Amino acid sequence: MSVAAAAGGSVGGRTSPVRRLLALALVLALLLAGGRALAHASLVHAEPANASVLAQAPANATLLFNEDVTPTRIELVDADGHASAPPAVHAEGATLTVQLPALGQGSHALAWHVVSADGHPVSGVLAFSIGTPGVAPSAGATAAHMPRTLAAAIWLARVAVYLGLFFGVGGVFFRAWVADGAQNPGRPPPAVGVALFIGLAGVCLAPGLQGADMLGLDAARGLSAQAWRTGAASPYGLTLALAAAALLLAGLTRHLPGRGAARAVSLLALACTGLALAASGHASTAPPQWATRPAVWLHGVAATLWLGALLPLAQALRRGDTAALRTLARFSRWIVYPLVVLVGAGVLLASVQLGRPGALLTTDYGRVLALKLALVAALLLLAAWHRWQLTGAVLQGQTGAARRLRRSIAVEAVLVLAVLAVVGLWRFTPPPRALAQAAQAADSPQVLRLHGARAMAELRLSPARVGPVSITAAIDDGASDALAAQAVQFTLSNPAAGIASLRADAQPLSDGRWRAPAVLVPVAGLWDVRVDILLDEFTQLSLQGSVRIQR
Repeated sequence: MSVAAAAGGSVGGRTSPVRRLLALALVLALLLAGGRALAHASLVHAEPANASVLAQAPANATLLFNEDVTPTRIELVDADGHASAPPAVHAEGATLTVQLPALGQGSHALAWHVVSADGHPVSGVLAFSIGTPGVAPSAGATAAHMPRTLAAAIWLARVAVYLGLFFGVGGVFFRAWVADGAQNPGRPPPAVGVALFIGLAGVCLAPGLQGADMLGLDAARGLSAQAWRTGAASPYGLTLALAAAALLLAGLTRHLPGRGAARAVSLLALACTGLALAASGHASTAPPQWATRPAVWLHGVAATLWLGALLPLAQALRRGDTAALRTLARFSRWIVYPLVVLVGAGVLLASVQLGRPGALLTTDYGRVLALKLALVAALLLLAAWHRWQLTGAVLQGQTGAARRLRRSIAVEAVLVLAVLAVVGLWRFTPPPRALAQAAQAADSPQVLRLHGARAMAELRLSPARVGPVSITAAIDDGASDALAAQAVQFTLSNPAAGIASLRADAQPLSDGRWRAPAVLVPVAGLWDVRVDILLDEFTQLSLQGSVRIQR
């Protein structure tokens, strides 16, 4: 049974608008998720630095992120592409310390997979060399590119959970607290029961799909016990556990005698719904959490009160008795207050996530939010028409008014489905807040350590982005004694971009370092860096390495 049909019949006898909206949202999910890593936490510092050349093998590798992370899979890849697990991995907040085995000369890659505090998997590769740079390890398989079938399955599971919480739990709460004259207040309409069942199905499938994403598996492997346990142990697992509690409590009300017990259990289910939405996700992990988590809870509870009323209200209008009219009048009086809370909390959360108004149209997250806002605006206009036009007509007994209101509620339910489908896309779109933090990390100096037989140079590139880059080098003899150089020159090349060399003469600083203040780097990508050190008329040393320049 479709939600629109359960709410009072399909509009014009057709369900094609629902199918078109769901199909459109599914296509958007595939386009947003396919072919790229879905970063929500950002790596802000690594030791050793990416693309650095070390004289000796490090005992540990340290990764610092912009928010707390939980490691799910860490692999060390050698030059032949052989992957092995490190001896130990220690996570403390936003810092990940990886104990490394004894490493030989040449290039190595540390492939890391973590789950950020908002419950989303993130991955990357840290490459470094010991002694002299060798052939870069092939770690392409370790980079997280979500299969489109997995992205679609994750999106469908999320929408199913939303359906269960908003239509199912909300419908049970409305039946227990607002509906008038019900013989069994705890027994919801059949469509509400279907919504609860769909939500429970989504809750059961979502941990495995989340685990498959975390482990780099496909959608089919999301049914495995390993994937399910991995997803359940993630921050999103707490959300799913609370959602399951809300759905089961809502389902329990149908077996409770009397309105008092049904009201108590449905109130607890409503509270669990808000807690589930606030337990993980973009908004709930945004600072300041003392404001964002309660705002998410209020936003979720207000939405549940509003949306959960649609199906029971449509059923009551179909009866058309005096109790149905009392239910409609009561709903019309109190629904204004949840809507005010819904809008207020939504404005706060949107402002925190966007950071600046321009992000509404210049980022994927902002465009999804803009689409959601357009649909919600249509919903609010429809709700206003219901309250100030159709409700009065129904209560006055005008002919055909109840039928028009039922059909309008069906349209409202279709719009709600579209909103939930769009909200599910946020799983694949990092908020501008996180993008700004990643950009800030890219603006911080990148450190590159180059080693040779007679010299070592520590280079700082600031910022490591396209455009003017300041390069500063501290040069010593490898034993921490300063090296007396007569001249220093930096050479950058990017063969993949067809750039043979960019040369910059460094100037000496008062503290013994050398700096080229504005080297214009035209394109992003992996650049080869060479430092030529002139010691005297007959002696010149060269050190080489690589650095990644961001856009």
